[in-house]
This record gives sequence, C-alpha cells and structure tokens, in this order.
Amino acid sequence: MKCVLFCLLAIFVMGSFGSLMTGCSDDDEKPGILEEKYFMVLDATYVWGGFPAATSELSVGQVNINKNVLAGGSSVVTINSEEEVSEIYVAVSGETEGYYRFDPTISRAGTNMYNVILLVSQNLEGDFTIRIATKTVNGEITKEFTTNVKYIAAGTGALQVSLSFDNEKDVDLYLVKPDGAVIYYGNRDNYRESDDETEGTEEVIYGLDVDSNAGCGIDGINNENIFYPDGYVQSGKYEVWVNMYQNCDKLIATNWVVTAIYKGALLSPTWGQNPVTGVFPVNTPSNSIGSDLNDLAVKVMEFSISDGSRAVMSLNGKKLKPLPESAKLKLQQAKQR
Repeated sequence: MKCVLFCLLAIFVMGSFGSLMTGCSDDDEKPGILEEKYFMVLDATYVWGGFPAATSELSVGQVNINKNVLAGGSSVVTINSEEEVSEIYVAVSGETEGYYRFDPTISRAGTNMYNVILLVSQNLEGDFTIRIATKTVNGEITKEFTTNVKYIAAGTGALQVSLSFDNEKDVDLYLVKPDGAVIYYGNRDNYRESDDETEGTEEVIYGLDVDSNAGCGIDGINNENIFYPDGYVQSGKYEVWVNMYQNCDKLIATNWVVTAIYKGALLSPTWGQNPVTGVFPVNTPSNSIGSDLNDLAVKVMEFSISDGSRAVMSLNGKKLKPLPESAKLKLQQAKQR
C-alpha cells in the first residue's frame, strides 16, 4: 500500500543541500542581500548585475506559488510554460545587485512544467515582491511575472522543520522526536503560562507554532512550522511526515516542500532527502488521523542529532494551556473515523 501511495504522490527529489548560508555565484563571491535577507534558489547560480530584460511578448506562463513564507522555511514555485524553457531567472523587486539563474529540468514528463525551490532566510523580516522570468530554448526572454509574498511570523530556533504547500488544503506536518513524542496539531508541545497572572496568555517557546487551514477553516497561510531553540533540542533520531488531513478541493493537485534546518544549515538526512518536494495528485483522499501515522501519511525523511540534550523531554500532552479549538475539532473528527 505504501509503495503504491509513494508512486501516486510522485515525490520529486531535489537532493541534499549543504548550507542555507552559502551559495554559488559566477565569480565565487557571496550572493549578498538576496540570500541574506530573502531567500536562495536551490541548485541555482547567482549572477551579479541587472535582471534580464524581456526580448519578446511571451509570458512566463502559469505560476503557482505559496504567497506566504516563513523565515527559515521554503516554498515550491511551479511554472507551467507554453514553451520549453532553458533558464529561469528569480529576483526581488527593488534589489538591483543580482539575481538567480536556474537551469531547470522538466518536473513532469510530457509537459513544460518546472519546479523551483526557494530556501527562505531565517533573517527574513517582512514582505517582498518576487520577480520571475524565463528564457526559452529558442533564446527568447519572456516578460517578467511578479507577485507579492507575505511574511508570516514563526519560530526559527536551532532546529526548524517546515512545510509549505501551494494551495488551500489542510496538509499537516508531523515530527517524531527521539523520545517517541509525535509533534503535530494535537500535541503542539509548546504552551506555557505567561508571567502576567491576570491575562494568562500563551507563549510559544518551542514546538508547532503554525498550523494552517485546520479542518478546511481556510486561513490561506499554507505553511506549517515546528521549531526548538538551542537547549531544547533532543539528541537522537527524528522522523518527518506529511499528511493530507482534509483535501478541501479534490479537483486540484497540491505541490509541497519540506525542509529541516539545524544551526543554520540544512540537515543531512539518514533516510530520504532534504529539502524534499512532492505532490498530492487530484482526488487524493482525506486522511483524518491523529498521532497514529498510517500508510496514507507520507514519511519524507529521517535525521539524527548528536549534540542535543538527552535530558530534554516532550510535554506529551501535559500542557498548562488547552489546545486551540481547531485542534480539538480535528481530534474529534479523527476519533470518529
């Protein structure tokens, strides 16, 4: 069953990548402000100079992108072009010192559909406008596509595992920690009483702090995030899973990407890939589960951390504050299935 599902999901491996703070440029210099402040493009070359000017009236084509990003997160950009493309150019409006050049491979056989993976800087502090253009195999440069990308506040920490998907579904991120605790919407591992005795407000110290589109109550963030600051990271083996909890629109496919960062660099997985991309195809069934990960959920990677703490333990549901109502509703739905 699991092998069949993996084929259906058509996970497109993008390969391991050493560090978020290093890049490749035409003159071996650090790419600078784009990487430091915004993002880098996986497997792309940084080019100093002005963004390529259009030489035709051709458009980039249909561009699907999650228009919300987290600092330290990622985003998959899918370009469906009428023309075969030899190069893809990516930059940020208002930043003139350079751009990324990506030499694409066709992501889906028989189509001119291409995936571009953005690795977002942990230093991101605000919204930005992304610029995208392409060069066809005939040498023509298209008019550029631009769209505003919104910054969503989230925890970064020493360990950060994040999920991004490109449309409004209830896709869930799971992290299985070395002590066996499953961190997900029903065990966020992060609530504490505040110091204000009168307010009793919640403060997210670690754990799951972004859970989007719960039960198809659409917020449009389309990201999930789990983080642990230095000193709260367990030593041992971790597993990362993705699950389509509720497919809010079965008529469209959902592209997703997962990244795992430790101390500013992409972790090298012991199983799977990092980052890893995939697609939930049209008509993917909903899988309304709790912590009981089953064959319809997708395990995407394993990694180990050796310099964490063996004394740090998960709360395992013993929280000082109750779960949000959205999480309670999802747990009730899971128990009824």
